[in-house]
Amino acid sequence: MKKMASLIAALLAIALFFVVPAFPGTVPASVVPEGAKWVVHLDMQKFVATSLYGCLEKSGAFEVKSRKVNDWLQMDLTKDVTGVTLFGIELPQASGKNGATVVAVAGKFDKKRILAMIAADTNNKETAYGSFTIYSAGHDRFGAFVNDGLVVLSESAEGLEKALDAASGKAKNYAGTALSAALKDVPATAFVSGVLPDLGGLGREIGRSKVLEKATGLFFLAQEKKDILQVRLQVTADSPESARNMADVAQGLMAMARLSEDQESAAKIASLLEGIRFDVNGKVFKIEFERPSREIADLLSKGHGLHGFLD
Repeated sequence: MKKMASLIAALLAIALFFVVPAFPGTVPASVVPEGAKWVVHLDMQKFVATSLYGCLEKSGAFEVKSRKVNDWLQMDLTKDVTGVTLFGIELPQASGKNGATVVAVAGKFDKKRILAMIAADTNNKETAYGSFTIYSAGHDRFGAFVNDGLVVLSESAEGLEKALDAASGKAKNYAGTALSAALKDVPATAFVSGVLPDLGGLGREIGRSKVLEKATGLFFLAQEKKDILQVRLQVTADSPESARNMADVAQGLMAMARLSEDQESAAKIASLLEGIRFDVNGKVFKIEFERPSREIADLLSKGHGLHGFLD
């Protein structure tokens, strides 16, 4: 019951909590291939400008997440990294994998230092791929510089190659696709957003959920206005009836969360869910959430991020 009750909290919080370990910027469309299934995008400049970030920085919660990377790369992530975009790629059945996630990181890198560190790793292998060099350490860590200011990383060599094919022009990028069009609905004030147009097709990757089993698409974003954090999660169902059922299930999960025997967990979830509004319009089930950024930062600092709500 506890896991079920926590699901709605996770759905609402996913846009927000992606921000803590990742560092956003503009979508590098040139490396997102035409067949990409989903995109999660974060904008660092907008995030750093929020009072949410200011509170997290003051509490030290953000520093804990970034210190090791800062020390390793000798860079200030909040200033030097301008963007991170995650996208999902479907792989051929012959690969033996359902799909791969690729991370594109844009920013000001000390490329010479990074390459020297890679060369010093005895497990490192270098493979020429067109005009690029793929660096790998083990069977599930691959990376390449697209240029001096853009790095792509993946647990899959095939996934990384698809991104590099798009970057080189060997294959089409996602411009002109439904995925790209969906991102145009993201308001300019959003600091994080995600689009999954074919949620049903991702079942084997993200696991099936009673809440989402009738969903065909998902869209979420987070923005801040006048020190108020606003999160919107929008699910497109396969029918109006399914959308209403999703709303009923979500409301039931909220009720169970408030009745949790674990009083500490119940208090955390109840506080998080206090600002929720539900709306159903045809096939679209929408969840909107508003809370003062300072309160959310306090919950994150004390709860150690998303894991604090789901432990």
